[in-house]
Amino acid sequence: MARSPNIPNPPLAPATPGPVAASSDAGDTAHLVEAIEAVGWSDLVRACPAELAAGLGMSAIEEPGAASLIAGRMPVALFNRSFGWVSLQSWATALQRHRASGAADFFLQPPPYADATFADWAGKAGVVRRSRWAKVIRGREKPPQAATSLRITEAGPAHAQAFAAAAIGGFEMPAMLAPWLVALAHRPGWRTYVGWDGATPVSAAALHIVGDTAWFGLGATLPSHRGRGGQSALFARRIADALDAGCRVMATETGEDTPQAPNPSYRNMIRAGFRLVHFRDNWAPTAQPPRP
Repeated sequence: MARSPNIPNPPLAPATPGPVAASSDAGDTAHLVEAIEAVGWSDLVRACPAELAAGLGMSAIEEPGAASLIAGRMPVALFNRSFGWVSLQSWATALQRHRASGAADFFLQPPPYADATFADWAGKAGVVRRSRWAKVIRGREKPPQAATSLRITEAGPAHAQAFAAAAIGGFEMPAMLAPWLVALAHRPGWRTYVGWDGATPVSAAALHIVGDTAWFGLGATLPSHRGRGGQSALFARRIADALDAGCRVMATETGEDTPQAPNPSYRNMIRAGFRLVHFRDNWAPTAQPPRP
């Protein structure tokens, strides 16, 4: 599969194992991880069946290295956010989109190379800094060993329903979203995975491959089965599959891991060989998420 024109060339020699970038390439790496996320998430949104997407008010606006995700009738910032934009005019347009959508919550997530006056502009525009996400990357290092009591398999079309059930249960999302996840398991460029406890699907994860880049997403485990190594094993499996597919760069993102808000997902990523590229502030309408 050819590389998306929206993903820049990685600062890594072809087929070179080891770390993705040295410090001199930090700017290129920051652009790269933002672009991989934009391509992955935009295609994830486009995978949603048309009738369901219309009911959710869902759409994606994508340009090279940047995206705005809109889901006006899903009051969750994960599906209502803009990232990768640079100029204040682009951010003003993104903010207008989110407010016009009617979503109760959203994030503006400026990359480190965004306009240096973003914070001043954001304060005047009526949004506040709520939290941070971590952007991480890895290269062609071998996948780590990961012990788990779960059985890890690729879902694909044959187990699309199981993938959807595990993801919905793990993220505690409404069951009405199941057709979206089922459709994803059939979509070109995507590979989906399930962790099983016997015959019960309890963990899920996905991999989006474009050319020699891979985005890791949708990792979730049922609350009853957390702490059994499922997500670490799903990382290891996806890394191995991405390497077999010729990927040189793998990227993903998650919430910051802090004493006040511990995030096991970040620690799983570091154990899987990902390294931090940068933190990204989440600017939102309020300092705390709105109550359901």
